[in-house]
Amino acid sequence: MAIKAIRALAILPFALSVPAWAGDRSLQTVWTIQEDASLLGERKIVREDYVLKQRLLPSGLAALASSVEEARLVAGSQLIEVRSPGAVVFCDPTPRAQKLLGHAQPCLVDADNDGRFEGLFLTTSVTKGILTIEGNRPKAPRAIIPIAYQRLDVTAFSIPLFVGVQYRGNANPAGNHVFQVNYGSEASVGSLSERFVVGKANLPTTRTPFGAEIGLLTETPEGINVRVIKTIPMQLFGVMKTTSYRIY
Repeated sequence: MAIKAIRALAILPFALSVPAWAGDRSLQTVWTIQEDASLLGERKIVREDYVLKQRLLPSGLAALASSVEEARLVAGSQLIEVRSPGAVVFCDPTPRAQKLLGHAQPCLVDADNDGRFEGLFLTTSVTKGILTIEGNRPKAPRAIIPIAYQRLDVTAFSIPLFVGVQYRGNANPAGNHVFQVNYGSEASVGSLSERFVVGKANLPTTRTPFGAEIGLLTETPEGINVRVIKTIPMQLFGVMKTTSYRIY
């Protein structure tokens, strides 16, 4: 029997900077984690509390000057940049569910970098919570009437997205403390496949997810005392999905 497993993995910054080659049409969705010094300090957490929860911003942001009916986008809609060599690509930032017979996520293309989108293609986000577009853009996207757009400062991004370390409790036979990395919005959250587990016998200890420094101190009847010594430094963040098969 074959068992299929899908794993969500964080993309390391060096993997987000692979040099392009001639004819490369690859798509790469890159976010930036924002620092937040207000999270520093010691506190008690219980199951489902976040030890860290920091804002995610896109690598580029734009607003449409007019509507694109084919994509169900109205004038003023914010789009986020998806990196692609040889063209400017912006996509709807809210993941849309895949259609039964096709894709639903609209992306617009400015192939000559003149400040107007003249192409459209549909794709699918491989993650929920945050937009993650993979694969290649089409050689010939659907032609549309050129639509002007304006680049915005990424801090004007209107959707509150985050990446964070969540405490999942210790309701397991060994009483170990379990943490996982989540990303997304309050309404839609995805998580990395790999959790990290701390045995109660190993307290106190520290962990360093994404370059942060978290002190895991003592157990409490409801959870655990933690100290955030250093938050996640500003860095690139992305998610990719891998599929593995096991034969039994």
